[in-house]
Amino acid sequence: MHAAIYVRVSTDEQVQHGFSLAEQKETCRARATALKVSTIKEFTDEGISGTTLDRLGLTQLRKAVNCGEVDTLILRDPDRLSRKLAHQLLLSEEFEKAGVKLEFIDFAWQDTPEGRLFYSIRGAIAEFEREKIRDRMVRGKMQKARQGGLPMGFYAYGYTHNLEKGDIIINEDEAAVVRKIFNLFIYKDTGINGVAKWLNKEEVPTKKGRFKWHRQVVRQILRNPVYKGEWHYKDIIIPVPSIIENETWYKAREKLDKARRLWAGNPQNKYLLSGIITCPDCGNTMNGICPNWWGEKVRCYTCRKNCQGAKNTGCQPQKMLPAEPIEKAVWKQVCSWLQNPDTIIEKIMHMSHEGNSLQKELQMIQKHLADVDKGQETIMGALSSGLIELDDKIKNNLEQLKRRKERLKQREEKLTSNLQIMHKTAEKEVYLKNITRELLSQLDTLDFIEKKSLVRILISQVVISGGNVREGKKSNNINITIIAKLPGTKNMS
Repeated sequence: MHAAIYVRVSTDEQVQHGFSLAEQKETCRARATALKVSTIKEFTDEGISGTTLDRLGLTQLRKAVNCGEVDTLILRDPDRLSRKLAHQLLLSEEFEKAGVKLEFIDFAWQDTPEGRLFYSIRGAIAEFEREKIRDRMVRGKMQKARQGGLPMGFYAYGYTHNLEKGDIIINEDEAAVVRKIFNLFIYKDTGINGVAKWLNKEEVPTKKGRFKWHRQVVRQILRNPVYKGEWHYKDIIIPVPSIIENETWYKAREKLDKARRLWAGNPQNKYLLSGIITCPDCGNTMNGICPNWWGEKVRCYTCRKNCQGAKNTGCQPQKMLPAEPIEKAVWKQVCSWLQNPDTIIEKIMHMSHEGNSLQKELQMIQKHLADVDKGQETIMGALSSGLIELDDKIKNNLEQLKRRKERLKQREEKLTSNLQIMHKTAEKEVYLKNITRELLSQLDTLDFIEKKSLVRILISQVVISGGNVREGKKSNNINITIIAKLPGTKNMS
């Protein structure tokens, strides 16, 4: 007889119940000896939750079972296999189908309808117990935070979490870097990207020991109140040692907010298509730049990303496209769409008239979803009561039901969203006609923000190819493809 022993602990269980790996192995080996097995194989998962099947030890055990290397499987109790009833049923069926006998130390297993029913009930209780444990853990963390303790791991740059004492210690080497970051940003007039560039140039290691800083990480450090001594956990503020003064942190926050307002509300150079124009060669969205060519500033779009830590730096050599002719061509197309407001309203309202058919489809989808749920419940109920066995056919049925439910849910979400849009549009038909006519009469007087908003209402994407500019000279013609948002509106290429 060839036996296998499977043991598992998660950190929480080890602390609360004393289910150590050594204790489980010793007990299971004793049972194996009593059964007079010829060989024993051991499979272990340490510190892994029983709610997932993706466990190395369990995977190796299943492989050994499928290869016919195991006759008997010895465990402490069914919870070791899984904390989920469905997983327990699946694994038990899989092992028994392979001819493996299950031996539980703390559970009397009988392969009868009554035994299977009791097994299922016990699994359901174990799953309920797990949810209660999780709830107690969450409440325990909140209580610990209210008392000034640390409810979870603390990994902020500039600090070290002393696990033995449970307190926070300032990491002086990293704290010096934090102070330098604030100093460069506030007093040396260095931007966020400039600070990240300096850190990379000086080869300052990150928290994980790497030597690549992204500007977003610098931004997070500058905005994090932990450095003035406040760690925010949900709605609770936990005091920690401060690295900088309150005044310094608020100066950085003020400068960040001011820069954001200036950048968003009054940019030095305005670009009508920023964020919706795309480079087909590298896939990056293109942003505006204003290089100086022969003493003249020229507005351009580029796919080049110079920010520190950018994943896709864009085309090489750098691609730059003249902004003026591209924006004029796109705006001309927008104006042509708006020349006949009744046509646009008709296209918009056509969506509303389709609402009835979509509503019927949504009701049908919801009926199908109810049928799928009922089918799943019927199969799981029959499995739990031992009326059917989990063979390949049942597995395939469950998998098909799962895939069908996913497809139906996706369609349900899309239909619901479309119906909401249609409903709002239908209520404003007269308003839309009036506002569109009024807008058409004022196209020439719109300011930049209004034009930019209108472009984004009508256009989802602009794709540009050709027309690269270097030193103020065009290399070839510009090809512009405009992808419209309105149904029935022709794309322009």
